[in-house]
Amino acid sequence: MNTRARLALAASTAALALALAGCGAAAGDEQPSSAGAGLSELITPGQLTVGLVLPDAPYYVADADNVPTSGITKDLLDAVAKELGVKVKYVPVAWEGGITGIAAGRYDIFGGSLYDTTERQAAGTFIDFMKEQATLITTKDRAGEFSTQLDACGHSVATIRGTTDVTYAGTLSDQCTKEGKKPLTITEYPTQQDAELALESGRTDLGIQSVPAAEFAITQGSNRALVGTPFDGGFYVGSMMNTSKKGLIDAVHGAMSTLYKNGTTTKLFAAYGVKPAEPGINLQK
Repeated sequence: MNTRARLALAASTAALALALAGCGAAAGDEQPSSAGAGLSELITPGQLTVGLVLPDAPYYVADADNVPTSGITKDLLDAVAKELGVKVKYVPVAWEGGITGIAAGRYDIFGGSLYDTTERQAAGTFIDFMKEQATLITTKDRAGEFSTQLDACGHSVATIRGTTDVTYAGTLSDQCTKEGKKPLTITEYPTQQDAELALESGRTDLGIQSVPAAEFAITQGSNRALVGTPFDGGFYVGSMMNTSKKGLIDAVHGAMSTLYKNGTTTKLFAAYGVKPAEPGINLQK
């Protein structure tokens, strides 16, 4: 069964429940394709609305006007939309409003470099499409000061409020204490821009970033250097969706699976030096 057939089946079985959630068609919209029509009770006809936080390279790479033009997540979701026969409307949002926006139905999908965590699964359903690790970073001129993660002990680190950065920093700080070293001084900033500015200006010694994001920034000439090895474990990265919209989740998952199996996702991601994982639901355990 192809993606469009799966889509029509999923939409028909979910339509009644989702209509009660207020997800009806908007009057005056251009008529969608046959696949888009199958989603008419799940999304604005012909349109998949995606909330994203900028900057978020290489997941979303934006132009001078802060409009996303490419990126790991954008390229994938553009391909998903094409598979489903709909268009994508990208809506920049504040980090704090992304997850709550999914629950409130303001976006069909939220995410870019969004880590799937068991805590976040309580607020929505993830369709995961890759796995990555995070790493400590510093500026190029200070790279010689830090060879391992434990060299960060006693130094300051910038994190982004409400993210796994805070958890990583806290765990490393506890490890420093156990090793008889000074703990980290951890500062939580509201946005990635604030954390990057703190690092660049010297107000903090270190930052935390995903390995793909750090490596991409370095290829673009950013004043960054990776510190030691990545943090243990790692997280799946995925698109977060409203759990009540099962028909839409099934449709997007089906499209991502098709793109993965036919090699499209591998080709798209190769441009950013990363590899996809087979798409799955709430893979982080």
